[in-house]
Amino acid sequence: MKKSMLCLIVLVVMLCGCFCARAEEIDLGTLSDGQIVDLLEKVTEEMVKRGIEKTAKLPKGTYLAGRDIPCGRYVWTCMATGDDWGNLTVYSDGGKGKQLLWNVVSAPDEGEDPDTVFLTLNEGDELKSGVPFSLTIMTGIVFR
Repeated sequence: MKKSMLCLIVLVVMLCGCFCARAEEIDLGTLSDGQIVDLLEKVTEEMVKRGIEKTAKLPKGTYLAGRDIPCGRYVWTCMATGDDWGNLTVYSDGGKGKQLLWNVVSAPDEGEDPDTVFLTLNEGDELKSGVPFSLTIMTGIVFR
């Protein structure tokens, strides 16, 4: 029994060593700036596809789905403070198409939760936020 357990431990250690050595084989220093950007985009898109819940904090501004933000389902959360307020809008066709969403958002009053909006961004949708915000990849029901 002890021999079997020892063999199992040795096997696990060897497998871990193989996987760690494999990960260290990737030399990012040899990649061009363009290749690094492409790799980051592919990794981010894969995170969205897999539903790995992560949050990004972004400044107010305009973002294009498929270029600045991966397409997917998100929880948008207002990060305004003080008396800050603004509009949250989503337009199709790079901002030239139909208005898909419009909300007035503001900093929460003391003791209140911040404004949150569930949204889906498809290729070419334009998200405009008049306040700083966070986007969390939506993996399903969100419990807080």
